[in-house]
Amino acid sequence: MPLAPIRLTGDRTPPALLFVPPGEHDALPLVLFGHGAHLSKDDPIMQMIAKGICRGVPAAVAVMDCPGHGERRAPGTSEDAFLADVASKMSDPDNHAQLTRDWRAVEAAARAAHDRVSGATGYAGFSMGAMFGLSIVADLASVVAAVFALGGLTNDAKRDALIRAGASRLGARDVLMLNMTRDEHFPIDGAIEVLEAIPGPKRMEVWTGTHIDLPPEAIELAVGFFRRTLAP
Repeated sequence: MPLAPIRLTGDRTPPALLFVPPGEHDALPLVLFGHGAHLSKDDPIMQMIAKGICRGVPAAVAVMDCPGHGERRAPGTSEDAFLADVASKMSDPDNHAQLTRDWRAVEAAARAAHDRVSGATGYAGFSMGAMFGLSIVADLASVVAAVFALGGLTNDAKRDALIRAGASRLGARDVLMLNMTRDEHFPIDGAIEVLEAIPGPKRMEVWTGTHIDLPPEAIELAVGFFRRTLAP
């Protein structure tokens, strides 16, 4: 059965979709899903991963357009201006703070939209979504477990300061990092440094390859991780 998304609404809710697994489930957990740079909540690959988590855990999965992406991209923006805006937002502490507020609004809207979404909250971020997640999940009090796929330090001083500070404040949350040996955006040594800084239970899985080579096995590991950490 196809998973039809629910459009989330609310005064402060950014453009966002909610996927809910079919069948009768009590106290469904909720996973907040952060998409990659230059993508959106409507990107087919991001939705495919979100639906895989939704069915596999099972869990409700909320995907929103990050600032400057999707419906939040300024109308008429050229491609060069779009790329520059995305890069600027990654290094802007105010944007990281905005994302924190956005995710809180999305979580509230998701729980209001479906009465079965009453279980624990997790966070899954891919690439840019992992980078932002490492920075802000510590400020999302409801999140008990997080997957950071293709994330870590970026060799940008401003971004890395935000990532280091956020990772060190993750507390007792369960964390799974999924990384590549030759990731050109998130070098493996920077990912390992972040892993070492996370204070709570954590593990990393690493595969040989570049940023685009993350294998399907990684999604299976994320599903199993959430099935364990978000269980009632």
